[in-house]
Parts: sequence; C-alpha cells; structure tokens
Amino acid sequence: MDFPPIDPASARARLADWKERTERMAENTQALAAQVQRLRVKATDADELAEVTLDHTGSPVDLVFSSRIKRVPEEEAARAVLEAIRAAKVKLAGLSQELVASTVGADSPAGQAFVSGLRHQLGGAAEQEGQR
Repeated sequence: MDFPPIDPASARARLADWKERTERMAENTQALAAQVQRLRVKATDADELAEVTLDHTGSPVDLVFSSRIKRVPEEEAARAVLEAIRAAKVKLAGLSQELVASTVGADSPAGQAFVSGLRHQLGGAAEQEGQR
C-alpha cells in the first residue's frame, strides 16, 4: 500500500484545529452543566391553587398553596399539585433545551445526549415541550 506523503505543516494545522474544537466543546459542555445546575422553575395549576418550584433535576423544592385551597375538596387540591408539577416539568424541559441549543448545540452529540437524559429524567415533559 502506498500512502501519500504527509505534509508536516498541514498535519500540525489539522491537529491544532482539532484541539481547538475539542477545547471549545469541553468549555461549552462545562458552561451548560453550570447553567443547568442553577435552574429553578415555578409553575401553577390552571386554577392557581398550587405553585410548585422544581430544581434542575425536576425534583420539587417548594410548594405554596393559595388561600383558596382550603375551600376545595382534597382530590382537587391533589390534582392542582400534580398539574403544577407537570407544568413546571414542561417549563424546565423547555429552558433546558434552550440552554443546550445556546451552548453545545441541539444537534451536537453532547446536546443530543443531554436531551436524551432529560427525557428520561422528566418523563413526557420533554416530549411535550418539543411539540410546542
């Protein structure tokens, strides 16, 4: 097998370009991780009986009831909490996907891996956000 001669200057330039792209992707991935870690979202149910705050993992970190919650049946109060959590997860999915697009790019391998993990973590919320 005959290989074409290697131009050392061209090889060094390609290697430098590859290194620069790799470093940029690492910086962008770190920026994405830092921004996601700070995410907190709030949402309410349609009747504004419950307001929930979720952290970046989709876990509730705060729940506030309106004073009207005392006048509704327990089942309606429970529905309000679950609806607020679902709404917050959709909001979290949307914000996370915006961060992915603005840092590593939605079509990049890192972006696709992040969104895949997000879908797993948040369940149907990420798909709901994608349909909006």
